[in-house]
Amino acid sequence: MIVLIVLFLLFGIWIGASAKGSDNDSPTTSAAAPSPIPSTVTMTITEYEDATPPSQTPTKAKPRPKPHPTKEAPAAPKTDPRYGTCTEAKAQGYGPYVEGVDPEYSWYIDRDHDGTVCE
Repeated sequence: MIVLIVLFLLFGIWIGASAKGSDNDSPTTSAAAPSPIPSTVTMTITEYEDATPPSQTPTKAKPRPKPHPTKEAPAAPKTDPRYGTCTEAKAQGYGPYVEGVDPEYSWYIDRDHDGTVCE
């Protein structure tokens, strides 16, 4: 490749030099022939013998580990059956229910506002 470039440059210089003509030839026009523009070609070729080519085999992504099933969420606390009145609940053996502790507290009316129902 470099040899071809050098040959083309030399050929171009030779053509340019011959276009000017010899001293015996008289120019037919009063204008001077344009002179060739010198050009410079710089080419850098770098080869490394110890360089290793990139791997031809594609790298495989590591498989993601499968998630392990977690322990089951704790079951919701079982509540007592809901009765229409505290009298029915107490007759079945349920109660008393304390506000903020027992979810059944909200099912019944706390008439004395002491934080306990079905006493």
